Amino acid sequence: MPVPNKTKHRWSVLAVALFTLSAAAQTSTPPNAADTQQQNAVIIDAVQGGWSISGTKVREEQQRSAVDVNTIPQATPKEQLDQIRAARNLSLVQNQGTIPRTDKADLVNKAALLNSAAPQSFEAHMANFYAQFPAPTAFQELDLALAKDRDREELIAPELANAARKDNALELTKWAREMKSRGRVAPGLYAYAEDVMTSLEPGAVLIAAGEMDAYPLWVHQFASAKRNDVFVIDQRLLLDPAYRARIWERTKAKGTVPTENEMITELVKSTTRPVYLSLAMGSAAMGGQGNNLYLTGLAVRWSKEPTNNLRLLEERWGQFKKAMDAGPLSQNYLVPGAILLKHYRSIGDETKASLLEHDLRIMAKKLGATERLIKANILAH
Repeated sequence: MPVPNKTKHRWSVLAVALFTLSAAAQTSTPPNAADTQQQNAVIIDAVQGGWSISGTKVREEQQRSAVDVNTIPQATPKEQLDQIRAARNLSLVQNQGTIPRTDKADLVNKAALLNSAAPQSFEAHMANFYAQFPAPTAFQELDLALAKDRDREELIAPELANAARKDNALELTKWAREMKSRGRVAPGLYAYAEDVMTSLEPGAVLIAAGEMDAYPLWVHQFASAKRNDVFVIDQRLLLDPAYRARIWERTKAKGTVPTENEMITELVKSTTRPVYLSLAMGSAAMGGQGNNLYLTGLAVRWSKEPTNNLRLLEERWGQFKKAMDAGPLSQNYLVPGAILLKHYRSIGDETKASLLEHDLRIMAKKLGATERLIKANILAH
């Protein structure tokens, strides 16, 4: 529904500002998260819920394991690979799903040590995969690891990403089922994935961040056979020209396939399908899209036309499962909640505002976000 430009500007800018607040909060684990992992015994990747350990414990464990693996000759290849996975997981949690250049260099160094200790092993190929990801060469290493041992659990998430990269529905179904049956994915992420899908209109294209949001979404689609009308794009894989070409074909976009940096803006102009961005992508991606973004729940819709998204937000807020155990992604529920609260206050609906503020206070307390919402003038002292 068209709305005046003044309203459009007000809500799009506010959504980006609140999203930035939420995204900043994702750089650390909520204070009340439970210690659910024995790091020495099992390494849990971010997609599986590795962020559920307290941040202090993770950092202490990473420092300890880094010393052990790099200085003790008798460390096994599996122990070395686990240390690489753990270090990568920590970086993802602390940096909102991305791996900074310094951390990437550390992964490359650790992979080189493992390759020296156990050349051509399953562990060495997997280490190379993590060190080179998301470059196409990483998936060549993944193929070599698969040839060494097809039954290792470490393959599940990478192979799911590989299937998406190739746009292979059969492999997507196979690995999505593997992830659902033995991938140990945190239940909260599946609930969060359902809420993301609730935020999308039929036939949508969703650009996802990857590590924590794309995997449960693919499981939702290919293992649970739900919302197959949505095409989920993994932002991390846009580096690959072949992947971009497949996206262009699948979305029936017109014109020349763009570069990685131009992909999002060119896609929305070239396809007739509605294009959304996952809130998990980060504030930098959102901020670069100007005033064309409209919050629709746990995603934002790119639209050239002014859009009244408040009715949709109200409807979907009532449908959301509001998973508070989805790790740092749970912070994103605060964005639509805050938008709605400000809207209710602006129109003088004190009943709805009071009920929503009560819910937001409970959520913020669970997520350790109360002070941030107070500073953003969402909650009163």
